[in-house]
Amino acid sequence: MDKVGTHAAAIAKAKAILGRLLSDYHYKELLKLETNQEVIDYLKNQTHYHAVLEFAEGESLDQIEVRIEKYFFSTYEKFYHYYVDNYRDFFKALLFRYEVENLKLYLRLLARNDKIEDLETHLIFSSLYTNLDYSELSKASTITEFIEGLKDTLYYKPLKQFIEDDSSLMVFHMEMVLDKLYFDRLYQAITKLGSYDRKIMLELLGINIDILNIQWLYRGRRFFDISSEELFNFTLLHGRRYDDKVVRMLCYLPLDEFRAFISSGDYKDIFSDKEYMMERAMERHLFYALNDYTKKATFSIAIPVVLLFKFEYEIRDLFTILEGIHYRSEDVKDLLIREIER
Repeated sequence: MDKVGTHAAAIAKAKAILGRLLSDYHYKELLKLETNQEVIDYLKNQTHYHAVLEFAEGESLDQIEVRIEKYFFSTYEKFYHYYVDNYRDFFKALLFRYEVENLKLYLRLLARNDKIEDLETHLIFSSLYTNLDYSELSKASTITEFIEGLKDTLYYKPLKQFIEDDSSLMVFHMEMVLDKLYFDRLYQAITKLGSYDRKIMLELLGINIDILNIQWLYRGRRFFDISSEELFNFTLLHGRRYDDKVVRMLCYLPLDEFRAFISSGDYKDIFSDKEYMMERAMERHLFYALNDYTKKATFSIAIPVVLLFKFEYEIRDLFTILEGIHYRSEDVKDLLIREIER
């Protein structure tokens, strides 16, 4: 099937949803509001969140956030049904990230000896593909029990190797391995797409990986004094601009040279702001890079993928506004991924 026929329905749906996402005008209006209830009322009455918030009266902020996240996921999950074969596998690989994030959440709570019995109601997962029994996993009281509950899954062997690690490093290592599992699976799924879609998606994946590697290497050296060898062991493969040779070189550069190298290339905006804003700068770089792919990848799987990122970033900005009001922050606008002009 030609690429137009392959993607026509999915692209039409994705563009319709993209057209409903919040505009700069919406964000400017939201930033004028003084209470979370005013924000929720505005979203319910003036935006596409009407349906999901219509019956949320009296819910806590945490419940509202879970409701919005599940609305996003259920909306995006429907794209799975527009495709067949390798393209369905690609969407499964994309959605696999939410399963990985669920496992990270379990691990963090267990490491802090927090209760996880009620965690399942807060999780985002798909009945289309998950092989995990969250009800059973929620019965674990230790990380060892939790890992044993994963015995018949692809997670068991990669995670079990870290059970004997020092407690301060165990969860950290497990989270890094989970991230590598996700990106490796996504890369393999992309390689099976049609040639045009494969090219576009490898570019997008490569940009994402470059940015994540920059973040990991800089923070690992700057804040945690992680050795160059360990830094390299946990870097991600398949970057767009930085291959393994460049990444290994970056692991050994002094921090000032590291910053200078990054600042001389495609990702120079990452270090253009205050250090604590680096993560925001990375997300903003990818956010605006997505616009280029919307324009040049007219009949491609990239359009539904752009929707995934844009929708996710919108929700994260909404949560930033809600939390900013809750904590009475004065610089909420500067913390948003989207750049809002005055």
